[in-house]
Amino acid sequence: MRNVMREIDVPDWQERLAAYLPQEDSERRDLQEVMQAVRQDGSRVLYRERQNGHITCSGFVMDPTLSEVLMVYHNIYDSFAWTGGHADGVNDFLAVAVREAKEETGIRKPYAQSGEILSVDVLPVKAHRKHGVSVPAHVHYNITYGLIASKKEKLQVKPDENQAVRWIPMAQLRELCREPQMIPIYEKLAERMRRCARRQEQVLRAIAPPLLAWYPSHARELPWRQNREPYRVWLSEIMLQQTRVEAVKGYYQRFLAQFPTVQALAESSQEQVNKCWEGLGYYSRAANLRRAAVQLAEQYQGQFPRTWKEVRALPGVGDYTAGAICSICFDLPTPAVDGNVLRVTARVTDTFCEIDRPEQKAAVTQVLTEVYQAGHCGTLTQALMEIGATVCLPNGKPLCDVCPLASLCMARRNGDVLRLPQRIEKKARRKESYTVFLLCCDGKYAVRKRQEKGLLSGLWEYPNAAGILETDAAVAQAAAWGCQPVEVVRTTERSHIFTHVEWKMKGVLMTCQTPAEAFVWRTAEEIAQELSLPTAFRQFSAFLSES
Repeated sequence: MRNVMREIDVPDWQERLAAYLPQEDSERRDLQEVMQAVRQDGSRVLYRERQNGHITCSGFVMDPTLSEVLMVYHNIYDSFAWTGGHADGVNDFLAVAVREAKEETGIRKPYAQSGEILSVDVLPVKAHRKHGVSVPAHVHYNITYGLIASKKEKLQVKPDENQAVRWIPMAQLRELCREPQMIPIYEKLAERMRRCARRQEQVLRAIAPPLLAWYPSHARELPWRQNREPYRVWLSEIMLQQTRVEAVKGYYQRFLAQFPTVQALAESSQEQVNKCWEGLGYYSRAANLRRAAVQLAEQYQGQFPRTWKEVRALPGVGDYTAGAICSICFDLPTPAVDGNVLRVTARVTDTFCEIDRPEQKAAVTQVLTEVYQAGHCGTLTQALMEIGATVCLPNGKPLCDVCPLASLCMARRNGDVLRLPQRIEKKARRKESYTVFLLCCDGKYAVRKRQEKGLLSGLWEYPNAAGILETDAAVAQAAAWGCQPVEVVRTTERSHIFTHVEWKMKGVLMTCQTPAEAFVWRTAEEIAQELSLPTAFRQFSAFLSES
């Protein structure tokens, strides 16, 4: 997997340039020159065909500690220098900077420290030849961004453009860079990246007071918020994993009605739990719930332990769930950091590090741990959950105008809200196809339990075979099972999407003479009332009555 800075249209690129605040007189003069060219020629400055001067974009690439810089030895300049390239008509300057850093160094996973412009400089370029073509002297209107990359990344030279790619400690830059006029620029960029990192941490540390003030009057009324009893909080957090709130409400109430206490859950059978969970998906959660309940009953007399480490050790409980339980129920400074919280913090701090990276989650968790205050731990945890669910929404729909963190939000100030959070590009779902058999014999249908390991392990299913079988092949399969097929009544098509795999399914309703011993045979009513069929197979149950 790799991260991708997707190029977007930035129609307000001129306004963003004009809004840049120079910090030195030389920058002020350079910005004036750039904006004069923009006012004079508009989008023409994005193209290298404007020979006297055009926009280029550079990435000043540093390691996560901000102590070393990644540089290439450019053939043109006969010196180690930063990465960068021509805009060539693209108005997404940040995307250009990231793209050029990848192309020039071979790194695959750089990310922008933030979306703010680090520097705007007018840089003279001497006459030279490139790819056998003479290029006259001109200037680059250079827009610079700070980028971060791991030193573990593999580096690669582009022989037609550079001789070497290497990490250089900032202390050694003066002796390795043969362009003395660039040293002050590089040093100011490094310092500005360090300053940005400090500002991002300061902003993250400042979010608690506005969230604590906002939450009491904006919290939704949810059934699991009626009290802070650990069993109820735990159950809700497990159910809410990868599942919408509205979908969980009914399941939560029914589950509590059937299993009102940890002890009741521990004394249940897995089949009872699965049936109550039917349709909610991710059934490993149900299995872990019961396993954890048994452990609580045996080791803690049905009560929850009161330390993060002990709660985290329960089956199915990860860092997020342990943090939620311990902060909400026991007022411990244990943040519950999931994708929603990481989205909020990425936007507030204008951080482009992909929120899927473990190091990003660890960094956010560490800072939040230090801002939790005794007596308000549970409230802050729930406030972070709430703002991510109701205000700082995913998929480009944040409600910034009503956000209590709007005045702090760096992404809002830099125009990056819709671009964040960044995520690692994931592999496409694997696609599989199956033929699902609805075998009917004397009013009963064949079902069987899946294997105890793997997808939907231990749950009930209609018999199935890999691949989409034609009628003759389906009949032959039923015969091989010993069902003595009589007639294919009808067929249907269904599909189901899991996290990492997508199933395409053909359902075949077939009458049989013999209830083969390989299967359990139940009426449609018994299947509906007694057996836990996951949604992938349960969707075929309605097909049985279509006659």
